[in-house]
Amino acid sequence: MPSLRSSLIVMGAVVLGGCQSLSSQDPLAEAGATSVPAECRWARSDDMSRERWMRATVAELEAQGYAITNTETELGVISAEQYTRRPGLGAVDRPWFGVGSLWGGFGRRSGVAIGYGVHFNDDPVEVERLSVVIDEEAVTVTRDTRVIDDGYVVDARSANRADFCRDLSAAIESRLLVEGPLQ
Repeated sequence: MPSLRSSLIVMGAVVLGGCQSLSSQDPLAEAGATSVPAECRWARSDDMSRERWMRATVAELEAQGYAITNTETELGVISAEQYTRRPGLGAVDRPWFGVGSLWGGFGRRSGVAIGYGVHFNDDPVEVERLSVVIDEEAVTVTRDTRVIDDGYVVDARSANRADFCRDLSAAIESRLLVEGPLQ
């Protein structure tokens, strides 16, 4: 009997060890996902202060529909996010008509209720998070997106695209030129 028990313990440890090795990985932690394209890091001119760069960046991000979530002037960090509904992604395999029941009691009274209801599911939401770091020499932009459906993350990936960074850089620098060097 002791050998059967010890055999079961060893088999259990092997099975649990195998499950541990199959754990999922964070897609944003992959080596290729965290690299920033060259267009997402550009040199900033010394003519204007970091605060001017930050004001122009905040103004441009707000103009593009981002909500600024945090700014840290001393560090030169701006965090922003944007929510976009993605209709149709969560429309599969969900009943739109459901049956519910309720039973409850309090003291000597109790009751039962049966009802029918129509449930319209919300569409999944894509959350795009963006960070801009303005240091003494350069401006760096990083982006990631996550699709959230019923509170669960169904997709997450880096969104560092060269074309987005190129357009954002041009827009920020044009705002700086319009304001002029003395403001």
